[in-house]
Amino acid sequence: MNEQNYSQVFLTAVNHLLKVEGGYVDDPTDNGGETNYGISKRQYPQLNIIKLTMDEAIYLYHRDYWLANKLDQLPIAYACFLFDALVNHRPKTAIKFLQQALRATPDGILGPQTRAAAKQFSQNLEHTVETITWCLSYRADFYHDLVVDNPSQERFILGWMRRLFSLQQFILTEVIHGTD
Repeated sequence: MNEQNYSQVFLTAVNHLLKVEGGYVDDPTDNGGETNYGISKRQYPQLNIIKLTMDEAIYLYHRDYWLANKLDQLPIAYACFLFDALVNHRPKTAIKFLQQALRATPDGILGPQTRAAAKQFSQNLEHTVETITWCLSYRADFYHDLVVDNPSQERFILGWMRRLFSLQQFILTEVIHGTD
């Protein structure tokens, strides 16, 4: 991996994400469609997804998810949460999860008010842990609603929940307590 242009926070987040996303998948019953390293053909129709390299995926994550949303301007725990959510959901949806947990207006825009709320909540470890827990709870509710609306997706809910627990464990042990 070419690490010279990537912040340490991004590298921490993307390394966790790559463990969760894995390699190439083309399950016809998955609404996410064809993916490799979590990069979807639906999002990048011009790419040959099956031939996508890990370095190319990391570059796309950095450019189109991390930099595009200015995640380096968020406290690290929220940046790591939001990065994973942005990859797994539409941007407005992902941002709303964070906004709801921060008790900010859930408009789906990662603007100055949301960033200020994130900075305020991150000043207290207990508030940070609670906020991350709420963020993950909103995502769990979202997955539940997906299955209720489309029962064909039920076979994925266990994996989605594992993803959330893995993200929680990562944020609490490696991100929050790793920066003490």
